Amino acid sequence: MNHYGKLADSLSSRRWHGASQQEIAHEVDGAKAYERVKVLVDHEIEKANGELRKRKLDLIERLFLPSYQGRLCLTFGSDLLCTVDLQEVKRQITAVISGPPNHREIARKEFALHQYRPEQIAVEVVSGLIMGEFS
Repeated sequence: MNHYGKLADSLSSRRWHGASQQEIAHEVDGAKAYERVKVLVDHEIEKANGELRKRKLDLIERLFLPSYQGRLCLTFGSDLLCTVDLQEVKRQITAVISGPPNHREIARKEFALHQYRPEQIAVEVVSGLIMGEFS
């Protein structure tokens, strides 16, 4: 179970381990896995924002800009931007956090589709954005 309340309080990272191949064998199609991750990220954002709102902290928001079409883009406050892309050729999803100064890259994580379940990717993306780094 995810505890965004503890994460919001302590802003300490939590490690998530890759799933076995048997657990993710059903996620064969990269595009389908990516769409599932996007839906799950929305659910994780709702949970995290509930805890952040209680503490009167900045909220995570999803951006829907034409220049980012097809790409999942999230912000946390006015400083951090996280883009989540499908790298279909590499069979992975890449998350990049950018921030000050000048929107430089401050964290990157590549999630191989054969090592991570979509649920794990969603949790790591949202947790990583709150922390400003990936575990």
